[in-house]
Amino acid sequence: MSKRIGIAVGVIIPLAALVLCLVPLKTVAYTVMVDYQDTETYYEDELQEVTEPLGYQGLGWGFSGGGPHFKLMNRGEVAGHFTIRLILYTIEKDEYLDLVWEYPHGLPEEVIESKFEKLVIEEVLQLEPRETGEVDWSWEELAIDPARIEYDGRWQILPDEVTRVESVQVEKQRTVTRQRQETRYKKVTLLDYLLHY
Repeated sequence: MSKRIGIAVGVIIPLAALVLCLVPLKTVAYTVMVDYQDTETYYEDELQEVTEPLGYQGLGWGFSGGGPHFKLMNRGEVAGHFTIRLILYTIEKDEYLDLVWEYPHGLPEEVIESKFEKLVIEEVLQLEPRETGEVDWSWEELAIDPARIEYDGRWQILPDEVTRVESVQVEKQRTVTRQRQETRYKKVTLLDYLLHY
């Protein structure tokens, strides 16, 4: 019996040693560096053409005196043309009073367009930077009968467009490769685990 026990022990010990040294039984964590793609935003200066209307300042307008007038100053950095347009609506006084009676809260646009006579007048001023200019029309020149009523004169200023080059920051994106740590798992032998972990 002790011979059997000796044989069993003789077989079990080497077998246990083999399992301990060769068979991976224990799970351990470890980290590795892994490449990944990422999008990065950056800014770059670029020259761009910008088109904008020439700057101006209105210095006075109205209908006093002998007719409509408008005065302005070129506030731009270059010389340019300014088209000054006046849209007048005229109507006989009696018709006007009837419409005001019919529409006490203001005349609708479609009534103005259909009942009034529309007159568009314009003039172009050529002005240097900071130079002032004025348009001045007389009622006689416009052939408007003083007995008629002008309604809601609408001024429009149409300056030249100027183009300039300016540096602007443009947002761009690029793909870059970065690294990050990842945790992974593996099985090791008991002997390796005892010696290294």
